[in-house]
Amino acid sequence: TVMRLLTHNMMRNNSAAAEGKGFPLKITATEIRVDQDDSADAQRQVALVKGVLDSLDWPALVQAASEMGLSSLPPQLSQEMVNDATFMQALYHVLMNVHLVKGILTCPVTGREFPVVDGIPNMILEEDECEQVRM
Repeated sequence: TVMRLLTHNMMRNNSAAAEGKGFPLKITATEIRVDQDDSADAQRQVALVKGVLDSLDWPALVQAASEMGLSSLPPQLSQEMVNDATFMQALYHVLMNVHLVKGILTCPVTGREFPVVDGIPNMILEEDECEQVRM
């Protein structure tokens, strides 16, 4: 299991110090992996991407892809691109086949670094970093 760019797009620093603004996490990659695209089921790939589009933060995805060495994503997503099956398959590849294996995720607000080892981000906060929650 390794961290995909789709996963990264949903992650944030939830510490009290980040005050709900710990997104997007900056990627400093020391090892990445790009899997070969299995385009045998193109319809499924396009359907998956269309299903997650509303949840994606596009500028954060473009930034993360750039930090992973991919500069092919356009700065804005248009309806024309969404209707282009070839573009959607390429987007599927970026979201699902580009993996952060080793590196650091850095909060833009606090500078807190979260290590990624063997594709697993360690987002565990220390007790003093957590908000005080009353039960």
